[in-house]
Amino acid sequence: MTKLVLAHDYLVQVGGAERVVAEWAAGFDAQRVVTLAYRPESTFAAFAAMDVEASIPAAMSGQVERMLPALPAIAARTRVAGGDVALVSSSGWAHRFHYEMPHVVYVHSPARWLYAADDYRLRLSAVRRAGLAVSTPILRRGDAEAMARATAIVANSEVTRERIREAYGLESIVVHPPVEPVADEAVAPGRELPRDFAVVVARDRGYKNVSLAVEAARAAGLEIAVVGSGSESLDDPAEGVHGLGRATDAELCWVYRNAAVVIGAGREDFGLTILEAALEGTPAATVAAGGYLETVSPGVSGALAASATVDDLADAIRTARGVDPAGVRDWGRAFRRDAHVARLASLIEEAVGRA
Repeated sequence: MTKLVLAHDYLVQVGGAERVVAEWAAGFDAQRVVTLAYRPESTFAAFAAMDVEASIPAAMSGQVERMLPALPAIAARTRVAGGDVALVSSSGWAHRFHYEMPHVVYVHSPARWLYAADDYRLRLSAVRRAGLAVSTPILRRGDAEAMARATAIVANSEVTRERIREAYGLESIVVHPPVEPVADEAVAPGRELPRDFAVVVARDRGYKNVSLAVEAARAAGLEIAVVGSGSESLDDPAEGVHGLGRATDAELCWVYRNAAVVIGAGREDFGLTILEAALEGTPAATVAAGGYLETVSPGVSGALAASATVDDLADAIRTARGVDPAGVRDWGRAFRRDAHVARLASLIEEAVGRA
């Protein structure tokens, strides 16, 4: 039996990429994951049952995003050994690790801090933005050299495949992320939500464009729940905005199941939350761009806005509410884990065979 080792950038948050790795752990029965940093209390519980090897000491794991100048060197010294093949989850770092085996790199997005700087730099100070701009050419060269060493490259969407081509001049194979219900049972959040509400699930990132989702929901006559780290700062029930902060999986399941519509307003490479909501029968209203073009089927699972404006997204919200929940669930089931794992397993076998 092929001994598989997983690798991921850093396990310090609850995000789509981390959920994919958690699904790999279950689907491949993987026991080990190598990463830059690990904070058990801040990420998925599934990793607690694994052998997690982190390069950065636990005491510093909460500061990993502030360690950008040092991360390329730390990543290059992160050794991955002791297996027949590595399955690598990368949004900018894990493909830089030192692999002593064939490795298949699953790209969620080429590093935003290098190739989508306008998105990433929204959160940086002027000094850090200037420093990043000066160092970008050197960092890009090392990044490209690392990606070129991959035995095989897999993109999570057509959007990402094109970005890989633009960033590295390399071809990749598209395998959509695995989507499973976020929890076996739904538990209501600790605070009351209105009977009729929309939901947006997004961490505090500028490119997630939460403000557009909030304004569009209000224009469509809906209050909105915002779920994700940092959303507490948006809480304003008097204005119909319910910032729930980080929710448990069971609470997120309840929110998905009870929301009238899930909104996608950001610049997404895929948009996993849209399909998680679909499995609960909740339609999506999103901008007609990026990964949403693959995760939303107009009239079947939701609606696409004609433009990324409040009025057009509000129109999409109204349209999505009329979609049949049974059709939405069927659409979501097409992205379940079994098909994803089978496709990746085939690619892994090919990679081992070529090595």
